[in-house]
Amino acid sequence: PSGVKRMIKDLTTPQLDWRALLQQQIRSNLRTDYTWARASRKGWDMDAIMPGSDWDKEIDICVAIDTSGSMSDTMLKDILSEVKGIMESYQSFRLHLWSFDTEVYPEGAKVFTADNLDEIMDWEPLGGGGTEFMANWTWMRENDIQPKKFIMFTDGYPFGSWGEPDYCDTMFV
Repeated sequence: PSGVKRMIKDLTTPQLDWRALLQQQIRSNLRTDYTWARASRKGWDMDAIMPGSDWDKEIDICVAIDTSGSMSDTMLKDILSEVKGIMESYQSFRLHLWSFDTEVYPEGAKVFTADNLDEIMDWEPLGGGGTEFMANWTWMRENDIQPKKFIMFTDGYPFGSWGEPDYCDTMFV
């Protein structure tokens, strides 16, 4: 019956919420190292002193937004508000933000921190042409940018390649 067919289709084609996935990826950007300054309590029941975790204090990520003609103003506002909402949950961060279509628009590139995050909703993305993902990697190389995490918001219709997989940890949303 059609009800069972629909149920099987729903079970075999799971959908991920991009907002939850994005938040998880940004959180994973926080690196940790071991330190003896704060001992871990996990080994105390065995009379063992283990090192504790020393987390990075600041998140440093790059976000590129596809501003090709197929991306609507509503989509761009949703992206900006979601990035802003996630960044607000951290005390210290450095967010490099730019827009691109067939090229990156450096005059619109901006760095946001906790001090100026309120300005993100006033940020004006530039572009409106085609889509060339490789422009981002070319621009990052030319400007000596090696991000810990590179997040690209796009509708997924590039003209050329999908970029350089070995350059940096990249997430397409």
